Amino acid sequence: MQREHYRGECMHGCEESVSGNRLRLRLCANQLLLMLAAWVAVIVAATLANAEGGTQATTAKSARLEAMRAIPMEKVDTRYRSAVKQVLNDSSLYRRLPTQTFACEPKLFTYMMQNPESLVEIWRRLGITRIELKRIGGSSFRLTDNSGTTGKLTIVEQNCDDRAQNRIVMYGEGAYEGKPFRRPVKAQCVLLLRSGSMKETNDRDYVAARLDTFIHIDRASIELFAKAVHPLVGKTADRNFTDTLQFISSFSHAAETRPETVERLVSGLPDISQESQNKLIQIAYQCGIESSDEERSRRK
Repeated sequence: MQREHYRGECMHGCEESVSGNRLRLRLCANQLLLMLAAWVAVIVAATLANAEGGTQATTAKSARLEAMRAIPMEKVDTRYRSAVKQVLNDSSLYRRLPTQTFACEPKLFTYMMQNPESLVEIWRRLGITRIELKRIGGSSFRLTDNSGTTGKLTIVEQNCDDRAQNRIVMYGEGAYEGKPFRRPVKAQCVLLLRSGSMKETNDRDYVAARLDTFIHIDRASIELFAKAVHPLVGKTADRNFTDTLQFISSFSHAAETRPETVERLVSGLPDISQESQNKLIQIAYQCGIESSDEERSRRK
């Protein structure tokens, strides 16, 4: 009954979009890449038609080189620096997912990017996904989809602020064991997420986000992976990235208009520290206050 309560009340109409796109979270063989792009590609929610705007995905060499230059290797956690360099220099797959611009409170977006386990737990409470993403200390997360995919993800470098002028570099490694493969497929990845924000003439805050993905597939797995699922991976990753950002946009709208509903949803989330819950609730009420102030200013 509680789940239905949240579905009917929480996301200010977002649940209809979620239910219409639930199949996007069902895992199949190409979920390996989505797992490795995980905390962005674990993901769910509104439709591409609802996006405010975006650019096309690309695998161009120029984009890949630009993304590599944008990673400040000297600031990457020294424990992972060698592994990050290896993936960047020996990528089996590279893709820049579509850049998306969407309505969202910048501080809420920054929170979600730094605390992806909170986002996944919200989906789990809404009954959207079976995927688990648990913080295992510091900036590392353990991922399982309960369908054969396991992995570890670590934020190895970040520079973020409340205006969503963000850069987050993540290193991931994991495996998929299941159909159609006869043996586990293992891979490593580097993810570069960059974002910025602006306030438009309608006084709404918008965030623009770009994700670059570098995937290294172990030699023993690459031929089988390429034959079985590579043609499907790119578009599915693009769609999941778009869906994720639109979900966050809908969540932001709920925070601005009904922060008390967000509080009910977030309170008591399993595996999320009380400190993290309190922080997200605080941000939601701040969004609500700021939205009300802006509305009063427009009426004057």
